[in-house]
Amino acid sequence: MEYTLNKKPFCNLLVQDLRLWAHLGCSAEEKFHPQLVSINVDFAFKFSPLGCITDRLEDTVSYLEVVQSIQSLVQNKQFNLIEHFTHDVYRTINNLVVQKRHIISFIRVTTKKVAPPVPGVHGGVFFTYCDTLHEQEDD
Repeated sequence: MEYTLNKKPFCNLLVQDLRLWAHLGCSAEEKFHPQLVSINVDFAFKFSPLGCITDRLEDTVSYLEVVQSIQSLVQNKQFNLIEHFTHDVYRTINNLVVQKRHIISFIRVTTKKVAPPVPGVHGGVFFTYCDTLHEQEDD
């Protein structure tokens, strides 16, 4: 493949396999006993973040802040559905990085319920939510 100067590089930041214990499920047992979830968060940039050149954290997305905001959400809330859980993770991240929307094309959040209590399911259950950034969303 030939590289041309006219093409923009594709850049993304991936937080992969953030493992947390969450109160996630519809049954009383699922809600009482936390379940292991694995979360991936993928930020696609519109162009190379300035941090590639400046080496300054404020010129990109702080994945530490992203992880801490997800941990706080999961520690303080119960969820029935993996879909709602994943959407809330997206909204939390969206609100955290909304001031960076000029550099972020979209955010993709994938949640894996590692061991759902469903006979025969051995590889987990996944749900993905992907969208562009929005103005800050209310909880």
